[in-house]
Amino acid sequence: MLPDNDALLERLQKMYATVLELPEEVVTPDVDLEAELGLDSLQHRLVLANAGELWAVDTGASESPATLTLRSVADLLQRLDSAAKA
Repeated sequence: MLPDNDALLERLQKMYATVLELPEEVVTPDVDLEAELGLDSLQHRLVLANAGELWAVDTGASESPATLTLRSVADLLQRLDSAAKA
């Protein structure tokens, strides 16, 4: 089960900061993780897989948002979670 939106964003911030080896304050909700922070697809899939395990959300076949931000990833996880419950 996913946490509320603020807690979800906070946890994603920690996860992406860890894989990017950056301070958490750099990884803000609206920063473009790829264009501005250099996130690559492997790092993104790693975070998605970890998030899927943590919150029991199937992220395996998911399409990533066009622009990767913490908000867009949180939205993706919420959509996947809702779809699984429907």
